[in-house]
Amino acid sequence: MAERIAPQGKWAALARASAAGLKVFPLYGVAVLPGTPTPFHIFEPRYKALVKAALEGDRVVAIPALLHKADAQQLRPPLKPICGAGIIESEQEYPDGRYDIIVRGLARVRLVEELSRGAMYREWRAEILEEIWPAAGAAALSSQLEALRQLVYELSTRLPGESGAPQLAEAVAQMSDPSAIVDLVGAAVVSDPESRQKVLEELDVARRLEYVLEEVAGVVLVLSKGKNPRV
Repeated sequence: MAERIAPQGKWAALARASAAGLKVFPLYGVAVLPGTPTPFHIFEPRYKALVKAALEGDRVVAIPALLHKADAQQLRPPLKPICGAGIIESEQEYPDGRYDIIVRGLARVRLVEELSRGAMYREWRAEILEEIWPAAGAAALSSQLEALRQLVYELSTRLPGESGAPQLAEAVAQMSDPSAIVDLVGAAVVSDPESRQKVLEELDVARRLEYVLEEVAGVVLVLSKGKNPRV
């Protein structure tokens, strides 16, 4: 097992991997957002090889979305270029080579050039995408951010504890970075694949906050009518 990467080294590892070639694990309907953990069960030979190589190296992987669900059986299906990249935070290997892993998102990246190296899995050079902030900075988002906190709190009062909503509300109440809050809430509440991809692709933090705010408000509205949303 490779040694865990210290927090200060994760960004450096991502920068090196993006320049040299990111190992990509394409899936349909999955968007790994920065700062959020996502579990995966790895059973296909090509992706078992990918995870093994990642664990022996920098532990960095990217999770691009497939354009169509039926593309999953293709060797080199078309991919959505903007995706989440992160670190394999923990892993469980089984005797037959399968893995259960948790990938912690680090950043949004754009796949730029596919590399041909003869591996079973695919690798791409990528660029790390910078977020766009209002001219006045994070302070300009304070009112919308407070509205999002209030909606998440209301969500926590309408869902059972096992849903994770109370823990989400507590985490959001203690956080201050608008981008991190929006990504955390988006990962927890936005379930539709295309909507999650929209959250991932939106680099403008104000627009992303507005979109997630609308999504959470919609879930709260459904709950207020006694319906069962997919959260």
